[in-house]
Amino acid sequence: MRGVPSLNEPGRADVQIWAAATGGGHLSVAQALATALAAGSEGRVSVALDDPTQNPIGRTARSLARAYGPLVRTSPALWGVLFRGFSSRGLSSGMDRFLLRQLGPAMADRTRLRSPQVIVNCHPLLGPAARSAADAATVTGVAPALITVMTDLVGGHQGWLSPRPDAILTATREATDWCLHHGLPAHLIRETGLPIDPALAPEPALPGGRRELRERLGLDPETLCVLVGGGAEGVGSLKRLTRWLGASGLSLQVVVACGNNRRLLEWLRRHPPTVPTLALDFQASLTPWLRAADVYLGKAGPSTLAEAAAAGLALLVTEALPGQEENNGAALVAAGAARQVGGREDLLQTLARFCCPGDPLLAELQRGSLAWSRPGAANAAAEIVLSFLAGGGGRAVSPPRARTADG
Repeated sequence: MRGVPSLNEPGRADVQIWAAATGGGHLSVAQALATALAAGSEGRVSVALDDPTQNPIGRTARSLARAYGPLVRTSPALWGVLFRGFSSRGLSSGMDRFLLRQLGPAMADRTRLRSPQVIVNCHPLLGPAARSAADAATVTGVAPALITVMTDLVGGHQGWLSPRPDAILTATREATDWCLHHGLPAHLIRETGLPIDPALAPEPALPGGRRELRERLGLDPETLCVLVGGGAEGVGSLKRLTRWLGASGLSLQVVVACGNNRRLLEWLRRHPPTVPTLALDFQASLTPWLRAADVYLGKAGPSTLAEAAAAGLALLVTEALPGQEENNGAALVAAGAARQVGGREDLLQTLARFCCPGDPLLAELQRGSLAWSRPGAANAAAEIVLSFLAGGGGRAVSPPRARTADG
């Protein structure tokens, strides 16, 4: 069976997936979908995963993509201003035109090389260039179908809606309602959940399985394990959170997922906390660590929350990037899947309850996150993509015709 493709791997493909390394969420969603497509088709469908901001596709937008990490780590408020500005109708149109000029020709060349039947877009800023590339790959008057996978949990960026896709896959009821509110026809919307690593799907408990996993990762099998994270870029008050945990006096162990935040990683290695702490550099997949932990603590990134919920962790949300993440915590709290902690005292009181064997809070939050989660979302999304292939995949270019996922 054909495995998950490497990024920007050359060659033809039945399905081309576009994503960009602005943070890790878009790429992790794309990779989860590619994994599910390979499994769901038993290797009969070839999949390509392309990032237009990386070599050898597009050089011009690489500096913009590289600026994302430092910006959200050092100036999240400025990022929020930019996000809201470029999500407004006027500035969004200007950004669309800019990216179409910068990325359109290279993306069109790559799509012609792929000759796909279906194109999947996993980034709110790539839609116009992905549509242009699809039209450039037209054969006998039929262009590849364009499916958008909306990687935001609640909604908020106008880029998801422009241009109108042949289908849009949403993560939650809130995201579906946002699409409807902004005029997208209901027959184009498929609420699948946010695609995450299929390996996070529930599996039968095996005797000693979790204990063996913890021991293999260097963790204590019995002590409460808190996974601290800030997404692929290591965003948020991770240093402060780690200091609070280290001085808490509680019986716990900590895993800090630093991502691309090298300063945080080096600081933790120079100043190890008093509680047992593992500092991780960027991980291609956090799945083993999610399976081993009890609690997720950190910012409200959509992919991280979806993955941690599928692993059954209690979710403690401390902050969020302005714009795309600021409503995520409240939505999960309302669903009984998370708790927002407002400072040191609130955090330590909550963790103290987790450490108390007779307190039900930890188990309640873990049950709530599992109930909210959709661990099969990648498989559900893959079924929709495969249905386009089974139906012939394509969209008439002249005149344009919308194509639904159910034919």
